[in-house]
Amino acid sequence: MPERTLEERIDQLRDLAAVVSVTPAGADRFTCEEPDWFGERIFGGVIVAQALNAALQTVDGGMRPHSLHGYFLRAARPGGGVELEVDRLRDGRSFSTRHVTMRQDDRLVFWAASSFHADEQGDEYQLAMGADVPSPDDAEPSEWDEGPFESREAGPTPPEPDGTRRSTRRVWFRGPSGIGDDPAIHVSLAAFLSDMTGTSFRPLSLDEWGKHTDASLDHAVWFHRPFRVDDWLFFDLHALVNTAGRSIVRGTMYTREGKLCLSIAQELLIRPLG
Repeated sequence: MPERTLEERIDQLRDLAAVVSVTPAGADRFTCEEPDWFGERIFGGVIVAQALNAALQTVDGGMRPHSLHGYFLRAARPGGGVELEVDRLRDGRSFSTRHVTMRQDDRLVFWAASSFHADEQGDEYQLAMGADVPSPDDAEPSEWDEGPFESREAGPTPPEPDGTRRSTRRVWFRGPSGIGDDPAIHVSLAAFLSDMTGTSFRPLSLDEWGKHTDASLDHAVWFHRPFRVDDWLFFDLHALVNTAGRSIVRGTMYTREGKLCLSIAQELLIRPLG
């Protein structure tokens, strides 16, 4: 794969930031055009990021997103316009809550509830990143390294005696500098990254691609601390269960300094082809 220049990565990241930054189209209504980068079905991380960005534009600037819970109802297709509508469910002194619906060609494709919290002080505790995590300089370049983000694979953890793994994917991500300091852009791009789970949800076939139908059913993401997507972020993923054609995977994302900044949980449909 040809190595991209820094300028190419910056251009790609700016293009992605433009895609996930939806355009106001009336009172609490927004529009955007879906790109043709992902084949016949828009990548779920784009959908999650667009929904979060729409909700972000309806809350006070002193509020930060702390959670989003969404359901993928139908596939969004490339090239078509998308309409988003935000319902202001609650505005309080500490929390604001929004409901977002996304439609394409009058078809409901995604809905989400998102909550925002004003900054406040509290006790500090977190799950540690782990002492066995290689630095991004020591990890391997990723086969997923095709977009604006650099990625370095740390690999899954070795199987336990019962065949399970503590982590089914460990990967570093970093975008190039040059997209500015707007927290809304960084958190929207992080919502995109939160769906970059690879094959972590299929621990029995981690090295196989193209032999299954994989589709996100629902997605939850929690934002714990401010962070930047142009600094290295470590994504640690763990499949909990595969059963009835579905998978649950959870993940934690850390800064290079080991601060837990984001968590996800996702359910996916997994069906073997043929």
